[in-house]
Amino acid sequence: MAISILAVTDEADPRIHSATLRERMGHVAFVVSCGDLPASYLEFIADALNRPVYYVLGNHAEELTRRCPGDGPCQPPGAIDLGGKVVQDPVTGLILAGFPGGPRYCEGEPAQYSEWEIGLMAKKMAPRLQLNRLRYGRALDVLVTHAPPRDINDRPDPAHRGFETLRGFLEKWRPAYHIHGHVHLYDRSQPFQQRFGDTAVINVFPYRLLDLEPGHHVSHHTAAASP
Repeated sequence: MAISILAVTDEADPRIHSATLRERMGHVAFVVSCGDLPASYLEFIADALNRPVYYVLGNHAEELTRRCPGDGPCQPPGAIDLGGKVVQDPVTGLILAGFPGGPRYCEGEPAQYSEWEIGLMAKKMAPRLQLNRLRYGRALDVLVTHAPPRDINDRPDPAHRGFETLRGFLEKWRPAYHIHGHVHLYDRSQPFQQRFGDTAVINVFPYRLLDLEPGHHVSHHTAAASP
């Protein structure tokens, strides 16, 4: 049975920040944010849907701190940061992991990373992923990142080039889905999904309702187009 989720990224969309959100999308099991969204937007979604929110930071991570007094980060209350972590959703049983930020291309941005830094995060996640593979027969169901993998849904400019390290991560751990943002798709005719080995790599900008099939090696992936 498919599990419906709401995935959001990069731009607050009035179709989501709406009084009718619960009526239209109250069936989703949880929400995933792929970054560069204000904490207030994610908090609104969590309150409206009364569902868990899992997120990674984007490369413009100051969006999460901009509205907070003092020096502390303003993260969405109750939301779960997936950056560099592996977690299992307690209701659906889906296993999620995430990488924050984008490629390092300029100074002054708080969440830009080198390939080496992304690789170090992946190395720290490996024991839990291996344990999942032994325990459940699969390491990971859904990888959540801000930036895409290299040469998959990315762009040639330095700011929007994908991470090479993510390709190796997908090859090793073989999640059924990899959802990301970072690359803005304003033309609805542009492709938003590619297949890489066992994984459906999906750009969810600015939001998508996704029907995920639980388990590994899924033969049919349904990515419902945004209304």
